Amino acid sequence: MTTMEVESFLETFQTLVMASLTPEGEPHASTAPYVRVGNDFYILISTVAQHGCNLLRNPKVSLLFTEDESQCVQPFARKRVTLEAAVAEVAREEELFLHVIERFKAHFDSELVTSLTQMGDFHLFKLSPKCGSVVMGFGKAYRLDENLEVMRVIMGQHQKGHGNG
Repeated sequence: MTTMEVESFLETFQTLVMASLTPEGEPHASTAPYVRVGNDFYILISTVAQHGCNLLRNPKVSLLFTEDESQCVQPFARKRVTLEAAVAEVAREEELFLHVIERFKAHFDSELVTSLTQMGDFHLFKLSPKCGSVVMGFGKAYRLDENLEVMRVIMGQHQKGHGNG
């Protein structure tokens, strides 16, 4: 497994699945369109929605990119990248905000993105990977670093049955 293979896999997606925490500490799964700049993922979401509210209160999120089920040969070994990421809001006054919004306009419906950015409840969040993993099949699981570079194979002990054997 190479870092280039991870990059190629990630390029096939327009949306990400994320798990955030509610103010009560309960997990909440959702999805959002994103653009990537470097190793960071950017999402433009409403803070009226649960996931937006969660990200304002807790700067941690888990991201999932998973192979389309219709393309999956073996559901138990579905190809996927999971990332643990730090969350930071990008202020509208920042130059980065304008740069990322232009990327959104280039990748998605430009008029819709313009409309969303004019709504006060839509905020731009930067999701910066801290670490992660990639699975490309049975026996093909690897750790990723914050730069999404493949670090090492994940070694585990598979057991048969319910006991120690």
